[in-house]
Amino acid sequence: MASTPIGEPAPLTGVASLLACAVVALVARSASAEDGASKQKDEEQYIEHTIILGVGGAGELELADGALHAGANVMVEWDAIDDWLELEIEASILSADRGTEIPVDLTIKKPFHLTRWAEVMIGVGPEVVQVSNPTTKATYFGASAVLDFMFWPTQRFGLWVEPSYDLIARGGLSSGIGSTGGLLIGW
Repeated sequence: MASTPIGEPAPLTGVASLLACAVVALVARSASAEDGASKQKDEEQYIEHTIILGVGGAGELELADGALHAGANVMVEWDAIDDWLELEIEASILSADRGTEIPVDLTIKKPFHLTRWAEVMIGVGPEVVQVSNPTTKATYFGASAVLDFMFWPTQRFGLWVEPSYDLIARGGLSSGIGSTGGLLIGW
């Protein structure tokens, strides 16, 4: 083994070369792992849709007299501002007082992602109710507040449930709690 004069740097030995290679390999692996984590994170992004169509059931309980009305619902929702604002038009047909009630809502909602496949939205908006029965044919105006829960087991198909509180002007203020829910198709 040759000796190195004092003051001159020592050449890399086998152990030093091995340590240098290990450091380079760790740095390369760390960079590769960060790229992999970034790619995995991109693959795990929230399930998003620009337009959603929903079909299902509806029910409403009038708080003043305890009358329960059941029926069907259809809704269309679209992203107005990505991850910030969604708009929904919803219409139901409910059986009520030997006739029908048709509430139509325009709801402005703020979405919050719970998981990759589940979200909740908080919303408010105006409501128009068309009442048609043997004694009354009228249109009433009001407002509704909703919590909208959406679950997406697949990219294209999902489920929703939307509890709501309605306040309608019918000669006086009439309030009710209701819910809609059913199947979703997203694009």
